[in-house]
Amino acid sequence: MEHIDIQNLWKQSEALLEENRKLNLTLLKEIRLDKAKSSLKRLFFLPISTLLFYNVVGFYAIYFAITNAEHWYFAFSGTIVAFFSFWLVCTSINQLKLILSIDYTDAVVNIQKKLATLKVAIVQNLRVVAWLLPFGPFVGLFICKALFNIDVMTLLNFNMLISFGISTILLEIISLMLLNALQTKRINTNWLNFLLQGSGSQVNEALHYLKTIEDFQTETTH
Repeated sequence: MEHIDIQNLWKQSEALLEENRKLNLTLLKEIRLDKAKSSLKRLFFLPISTLLFYNVVGFYAIYFAITNAEHWYFAFSGTIVAFFSFWLVCTSINQLKLILSIDYTDAVVNIQKKLATLKVAIVQNLRVVAWLLPFGPFVGLFICKALFNIDVMTLLNFNMLISFGISTILLEIISLMLLNALQTKRINTNWLNFLLQGSGSQVNEALHYLKTIEDFQTETTH
């Protein structure tokens, strides 16, 4: 009789512990998921502002290229600025779609996968900038003409033209180095996380909150 009572007490104790674990997990999930949502809400500003700003820049650059078509370098610089502007618009739309597609009622592992994909999409912005670097001198021509109505090419002498060419080559080398460094396999390196401060670090914060849920589940099931 005493043996049966001990077994019943043991089973009741296990059931109580399991119920307590589930309650703690539910509460932890609710708190951490709320914090993850809050982090990602702050991330909305980046793709939305990028989308609006580069839409304006892109359409103006097209107008600029057409109205200055008599000068090949202005037409080229306007085309370059328009191309990269609309590329950034596309990456911003993709980021917004990923943020809005996250289902916080889904399994933690599935949310983590979505956030990892979002982080890769944010890094794509840096890759676009890296691709743009070799065209930096032409972007400079565009800015000087668009903002100050100065045709820099008419002011250049032979030595300055040589410098123009050398800077283009150097920027190409830097661009290739950055593109190599910004590969997906290096997505979690410390220096890249540092670059994402304020413009992608929110994803890392959300992943951290989800990791605490995952750790709790692992600890309480062993």
